[in-house]
This record gives sequence, structure tokens and C-alpha cells, in this order.
Amino acid sequence: MTQKQNDVLEWLQSCETPAPSEPKIKAVIVAGKSYMNSSEFNKNSMRDIILNQLQFLPLSFWIVQIILTICAVLLACILGQWRVPFYYPLTILAVMVPFLALLGAIEISKSNIYGMWEIEQSSRTTLVKIVAGRMLIIGVINLFLITVILISMAYIYQKSMIEMVLYGLIPFNISCTCYLFICAKSRTNDSLYHLIACMIFLSGTFSLVLHQRFIFEASMFWGWIGFYVLSIILLGKTLQLYLKKEKMIGELIWNLQ
Repeated sequence: MTQKQNDVLEWLQSCETPAPSEPKIKAVIVAGKSYMNSSEFNKNSMRDIILNQLQFLPLSFWIVQIILTICAVLLACILGQWRVPFYYPLTILAVMVPFLALLGAIEISKSNIYGMWEIEQSSRTTLVKIVAGRMLIIGVINLFLITVILISMAYIYQKSMIEMVLYGLIPFNISCTCYLFICAKSRTNDSLYHLIACMIFLSGTFSLVLHQRFIFEASMFWGWIGFYVLSIILLGKTLQLYLKKEKMIGELIWNLQ
């Protein structure tokens, strides 16, 4: 390297870029938020977002969901043929539901859990819409699969379809509420461990509760309806909390980098 080149290099290294003023920083942040909320940035409709997010759900996720559903239906059929009381397969389903919901929760919040944002950064829409699209896909799929299992059990055991659906959906709603609350409150590095611990706790709790035979008596029907409504309200509140966190992440960490 010549002396002239060395002089140029030293001159470049000695140059200092002045720090931007506070008003300019605030102006850039306001402009970024305005662009994020504009129609130019949010060109994709919810339908386009859902179709886009479908391709990012791994094949293993679908395979596990289908296998669990088939196993649950077959188990209900076998136990029904053996004249086993319906609360035994229902208890097994209640133990399985937290695991099924856990798979969905991990897929919904995997960017938070693993600290990876490549998929979101390649999408021309807000982070809240991306997460809402994932929730819609996975929530509808899980709800459909669990409802199929419960309706099959109601048919096999000649039970009221409404009662059987209540027995299965309350544990599902509670599981989703707990998982989303953990994802909203836990630190990134600890989320997965907290979710697994919560799944084990919920499975054990549901198993113990459903072993109490008196809760299946006709007099408890309105109690089940009350718990179902309460679980829906809690799930809705937790969804708002989680989406609020995702909006904050989208504004402060991802889109304004």
C-alpha cells in the first residue's frame, strides 16, 4: 500500500459521523410507524397472509396432528367396543389436548421462542397480522380435529353431542389461554421450558378433575356451560395481551431496525 493510500485510509478513519439529533430520531420513528400502518405496506389481505403462512408450517406439524387425531378416534372405538365407561377415553383425550395445543402455540410464537425473524422480515405486512394469520390457521385446524374426536366419541357412547363437546373444549381453551399467557410474559430463552412444564401440569390436572364422576351428572350441565363461557372470555383477553406484545415487538425491534 502506497503512502498516499495510507494517508487516505487514516483520513477516513479519523472522520466522525455526527450523531443524529433527538428530533430527527423521533421523526424517523414516526415516519416508520406511519409507513407500517399505510396501505402501501399492508398490501396483503388476510386471505393472502393466511395462504402465505401456510407454506411455513412444517410437514411434521401436520403429520403429528393427524396421527394424534386418528389414534384418539381409534382408541375411542376400541374402548367403546369393550364397554369401557366414556370418561376413561375422555380423560385420555384431556391429557392429550394440552400437547396438541402446545404444538400450535409453539408454531404461533416460534419466532419469539427461538429469536428468529427471517419469515416475518420477508413479509410485507405488520407482525400482528402475521401472528393473527397463524393463530387463525392453527386454531381452526386444532378446533376442527378436537371437535371431530369429540363428535366421534359422542356417537360411539351414545352421549349428548353438546355435553361431549363441552367436556373437550374447556380443557382446550384453558390450555391455549395458559400457553399464550406464558408466551406473552416469559423471556425468550425460557419460554419453551415454561410451556413444557405447563403442559405436564395441565395434563395432570385435567386427569385428576375428570376422574371425579359427579361432574358428569345432569345437574352439572349448566356449570359446564358457565366454565365454557368463562374459558372463552379468558382466552379472548389473553389473545389481546399476546397480540399487544407482538405489536410492540413489531414496532420497536423488527420494523424500525
